[in-house]
Amino acid sequence: MKKVLLVAAFLTLGSLPFFAQAPSNPWFWDLNAGYNNSSKWLDSGWNYSTRLGYAFTDNFKLNFDLGYLEGKVKDSSVKDHIWTFMLAPEYATSLTESDQIYGFIGAGFARRDSFSYTLFSLPSPSRFAFGSETKWAAEAGVGYRHFFTKNVGINLQATYTHMGFSDVDKIDTVDGRIGLAVRF
Repeated sequence: MKKVLLVAAFLTLGSLPFFAQAPSNPWFWDLNAGYNNSSKWLDSGWNYSTRLGYAFTDNFKLNFDLGYLEGKVKDSSVKDHIWTFMLAPEYATSLTESDQIYGFIGAGFARRDSFSYTLFSLPSPSRFAFGSETKWAAEAGVGYRHFFTKNVGINLQATYTHMGFSDVDKIDTVDGRIGLAVRF
């Protein structure tokens, strides 16, 4: 317990210089929607995400991402629902006062919601059920932001996400997103 407190105190004190360099509007939020192209057993589908971040400097930001992917299971009409939760450090550089490009790498976990369905085939129907599961996941992406005012802009992003539900059910998705970006 003493080691945990000592490490926490050391990390807190060590991060204080970053807080001193924070820009005037250090908090960041965006809301995105897009389309993902996936692999293996999940067809392509819509995705939605939101991100809350804190900028320690003009270039370095730490983000918490919440994402949702929806896709049909291949060769069926059944939808699968996947939630992602990521912690992602981001490096951004300003091209002009209103334009930014950025890149990020994140780690977290993904949750696949359970579903069941009945496949009607002759001579008798078959029932399939897939359980919910939560596994580790990782993502990497690049993007562009254009701010129309000092605090409000548009966000364009391309993201690769890897989710390892099991040896058979690993999913790799690539998606494009567009959305609202707000600094406060």
